[in-house]
Amino acid sequence: MTDEQKFHQSAAAILSAVGGKENVASVFHCMTRLRFLLKDSSLPNIDEIKKIDGVLGAQLSGGQFQVIIGPNVAKVYTELCKIGGFTEQAAVDVDAAADNADKPKEKLTAKTIGQKILNGLTGSITPVLPIFICAGLLKMIVIILGPGMLGVLSETSGLYTVLSFAGDAGFYFLPVFLGYTSAKQFKANPLIGMLLGAILIHPSFIEAVTNGTSLDFLGLPITPMTYSSSVIPIILVVWVMSYVERFWNKVIPEMLKIMLVPFLTVLIMLPLSLVVLAPLGVILGSFISTFFLWLHSVLGPWGIALLGAVYALLIMTGMHHPLNLAVFATLSSVGYDKIVFVAGTSASMALAGIALAFAIKSKKAENRSIGFSSFFLLEIAGITEPTIYGIALPYVRPFIAQAIGGFCGALYMGFMNVKMYNLTGSNILGLTGFIGKDSGNFMHAVIGSIIAFVVAFVALFIIGFDEDKN
Repeated sequence: MTDEQKFHQSAAAILSAVGGKENVASVFHCMTRLRFLLKDSSLPNIDEIKKIDGVLGAQLSGGQFQVIIGPNVAKVYTELCKIGGFTEQAAVDVDAAADNADKPKEKLTAKTIGQKILNGLTGSITPVLPIFICAGLLKMIVIILGPGMLGVLSETSGLYTVLSFAGDAGFYFLPVFLGYTSAKQFKANPLIGMLLGAILIHPSFIEAVTNGTSLDFLGLPITPMTYSSSVIPIILVVWVMSYVERFWNKVIPEMLKIMLVPFLTVLIMLPLSLVVLAPLGVILGSFISTFFLWLHSVLGPWGIALLGAVYALLIMTGMHHPLNLAVFATLSSVGYDKIVFVAGTSASMALAGIALAFAIKSKKAENRSIGFSSFFLLEIAGITEPTIYGIALPYVRPFIAQAIGGFCGALYMGFMNVKMYNLTGSNILGLTGFIGKDSGNFMHAVIGSIIAFVVAFVALFIIGFDEDKN
């Protein structure tokens, strides 16, 4: 089936579900939604509409019945007009605030605050998912064709080099990509968001961090930290930036806005970003690192299990880096690690389990594609981001299943005193890092990984997930 046929099929199903063309007074669209003015707004079955392929959601708001399609809305709208004989109109620019004008203000509770944070994260990260997958596939090709597997490409060949840095670029420049998508999410200037992301990974800043050169902003010390491939710092920065930009937009005269609003926004955000906001993850990460190392000293295998349960969350926030630094010190002193990377391996295998379960259990073709591609990227290339940001974070319940699997696998390996002797990858070949003098160590690592994978897979099948709520 061609894309045009898919859009036609979706449009026909939507029109039927809203009560047919006889029930439509008029229909138009914005950047993401079909907007119906219906004669009888009680006819549409929202739950049934949400199940239509290509539909992301539906709601009755401000007297309009809105069907959320996403970036393909114009194509679905064209087919809808053909089927219903409606006059096709250009897209309208509708302020998001107008959509929510009829909604009562929510009380700020722990649940609503958590939901707002989750919405902000998913709204910022989800648009970047194609970059994760594309970059991951490039890196996977390098691994498969490289000297470590098929040996078709040598590390000195031009193709190997180009594919390597092309794949790395997708992750290295994440702060720039997320600067754009976060600004769109928080209703700020996307280009200023990109600029703030670019500042965090500017070569001069990275060189200063690498060389240990101390930097300050008008006497305020800048925390040395490399932000390439990071996620949370730039989202936090742009969130704060959105309020700064709104303030300047209110107080600066219209004729001066184009010049002064971007300049003053960046001027304020420079010290806030480099001195306060971006380093917050580092400070929190150091506390988490100390906490888990202490937890293992007190709880033993149960501490490793708890780390296995939350390790994917640490990857998402970038807070696993301080733990990894502790591992490097341990490897150089005693020759093995039996805490952090053991838990990390279990968490990675649990992520693979939920990716495959998500692919098999999903009803929507797009979700099945995300699930299978995420699974293969993780198992072959060791790339966790598509699974975390494309499956676990948007749907929440997969995170729970992953935590259960990560806990069980890490608990087994903790009780079996499994040790990782060599730093490898997060893919299935990474298990070779457990090969040492004791052959039983590798066997228990494999068993623990299987436990993590199977438990997470089964857990997601049991608790399920709602494809219409992400």
